[in-house]
Amino acid sequence: MPDAALNEIFRQIAAIWPVSHALCNSFLKAVKKGLTCLHHSQLADWVKTILAAYESGGLHQTRQLLERVEETFLCTIRGETGISLAEVTGRLQPYATGLAGHPLELIPGQEVYTDTAAVYLPPRIAVFPKQTDNFLLYKLIISFQWAFTAIGTFSLHLPEGSPAITAATRRQRTAPPPACTGLNDYFNLFAKPAVAAHLFHLGETARATTFLRERLPGLMRESGPIFQALARTIPRSAGGSTGDLQRTILLRAAQDTGETPSAPHPVTSLFDGLFREDATSQDSACFATKAYARFLDQAGEPAPPIIFQGVLRPAEVLAVQRKKRAAAKEQFIEALAAVINAQTPQDAPVEKEKGEAQGTGVPELEGQTAAVIPPEGAGKDTPDTKPQGEKTLEFITIDDSHIDLPDTLKKLAREIVEDLGQIPSQYISSAKQAAGKGLAQGNAPPPQEGEPLAGANLFIFDEWDYRRAGFRKNWCSLAVKKIIPVAGTFVGNTLERYRGHLTRLKRQFEMMRNQERFVRRQKDGDEIDLDALIETLADIKAGLSPSEELYIRLARDKRNISALFLVDMSSSTEGWVNTALKEALILMCEALEVLGDTYGIYGFSGMRRTRSELFRIKDLAEPYNDEVKGRIAAIAPQEYTRMGPPIRHLTRLLAESEARIKLLITLSDGKPEDYDDYKGEYAIEDTRHALIEAKAQGVHPFCITIDKQAHAYLPHMYGEVNYICIDEVGKLPNRIPEIYRGLTS
Repeated sequence: MPDAALNEIFRQIAAIWPVSHALCNSFLKAVKKGLTCLHHSQLADWVKTILAAYESGGLHQTRQLLERVEETFLCTIRGETGISLAEVTGRLQPYATGLAGHPLELIPGQEVYTDTAAVYLPPRIAVFPKQTDNFLLYKLIISFQWAFTAIGTFSLHLPEGSPAITAATRRQRTAPPPACTGLNDYFNLFAKPAVAAHLFHLGETARATTFLRERLPGLMRESGPIFQALARTIPRSAGGSTGDLQRTILLRAAQDTGETPSAPHPVTSLFDGLFREDATSQDSACFATKAYARFLDQAGEPAPPIIFQGVLRPAEVLAVQRKKRAAAKEQFIEALAAVINAQTPQDAPVEKEKGEAQGTGVPELEGQTAAVIPPEGAGKDTPDTKPQGEKTLEFITIDDSHIDLPDTLKKLAREIVEDLGQIPSQYISSAKQAAGKGLAQGNAPPPQEGEPLAGANLFIFDEWDYRRAGFRKNWCSLAVKKIIPVAGTFVGNTLERYRGHLTRLKRQFEMMRNQERFVRRQKDGDEIDLDALIETLADIKAGLSPSEELYIRLARDKRNISALFLVDMSSSTEGWVNTALKEALILMCEALEVLGDTYGIYGFSGMRRTRSELFRIKDLAEPYNDEVKGRIAAIAPQEYTRMGPPIRHLTRLLAESEARIKLLITLSDGKPEDYDDYKGEYAIEDTRHALIEAKAQGVHPFCITIDKQAHAYLPHMYGEVNYICIDEVGKLPNRIPEIYRGLTS
């Protein structure tokens, strides 16, 4: 074996050995055979594929990959085996989330379907020779599965006496049910539910096609050749089949009117009506009912579904809905009970009814105890221009007690109303009872510090592995948590201690509020621009038309800066370091309130890759108030210092800001390190790559540290001029505002 190949093998061992010793042994057994069809220069890419497969599927799956180098690696490079979901999940996931407006998980599965919380996709698509076409097919699958949720496919409700129910029960000669409140109720009206489900799904796919042509016209135009190619794969039948209806869908999607599929005329007429914009899921049910007998008698078994159409799984959808409803109910009851407990005595009605309980502060439940009040102006006489889901619930009244809803509870209440049509009285009753128990037992203890915020506050991030020169996909989870503010004397003592310094700071920051600059070559201004005047005189001498822009004007520009402070909350900050960091943040906030810059503060800590934690102290849009001061006072040492995930998350937040200058300032007392293998060169390289990603998105990172060894690693991580080392902890409160002033002047 050539020396170059041996050297490359040893280099790859360094990347595999820290991940798994067993995997490294398997690699060494397979590498000789692998080099019979690989050049040694391709080993690095092969190892990246091996490590990705190991981290997603384990050692057994990776050993199979090692044994079939030609099929699993080289063919992929040549584009002969399509495209895998693992390769493109990073590009598809933001697309799916953007479509749905909330996290929509992408999961490999044996069949294509959605349960409304996730879309199950083929692990690999090799339908077309071109990778771009296979990628586009993945996007189509996601788009159609999302569309089924958006157009109400899974919300079918057929009232008593509905034409679809009447026709179905007449054929089966059974008594009609009062109503069908779900897909399975409707499908079970038929002797062969699978046939009815297939026909209904075809009708909904026709509706989804029209919906997507309106919502995603660019995607549908781009996918025209794909629709036409798929239509050519459907075999024709003499007597009519569901394949003809599938071809109709594909040609309509491709906007190809040159070919008309052959199908029985009555069925075609019914089916064409489903492409109207005003068609509903009830129309699809009527179509399925009327077409059921024809296709059951003439066409036999239904044709396989179109790849992006997938199958319907009503049971999985129902399970997800029940889980969401249970979680929403629990969150609503807990949040409303906390709001009721937090009401001051003057919020209660002045006059108490006889039936009120004595000593609990909460009236007993009798009759109608609660009402959700819509915004002012949303009454009968006001035209309703918003969909129901966009209305905002403002407050709740409980036995004449007026309770304003905080923003998080408004959002939760709106989601419940969108799902159930109203807030069930049981939810209100349970919240009252929970609040009554809390009041009877005294004030409930405050939640533990670092309690997760309500909603989706768990984020997944890749992590850079310098040994393989690639990412470990979906490797770290970051939980965004809140700090419970504490009351005490810390903030007041800090302001008193630094009173003189703070006065100077505020004066200096006030002078920075507006930036001044001279703008040359203006049509009017305060002074003459001599350079422009000389050029104009020369133009006149040369017989050219002179310029009228001969003045200099003093322009005052408003600051346009967003800054996020990322504070180290690892255990190493315990003691004087933690106190100095909190004092510095108090002074920084006081000075920035004078300056008017948009700023936020987050702390970070955690243990291992599955428990990285980010603590929200103040977000960019939040005002600086007593609650924020209490959160700063509550900052306390936690565990370790995994810096990559919090930097990547805050980079996303800053990237969404429209500010001209975006700063990410890290306050730390040491280098990145965690309990697992996140230490040494590995941790430094991941943090450095996260900072490079931040710069690529227009974010300027800067580090302030008190680590005396920082000069050994910070220049490599942040760059020579993007950090500063403070040699004494006691200088932090005075230096940090000065450093910020230097960064933004």
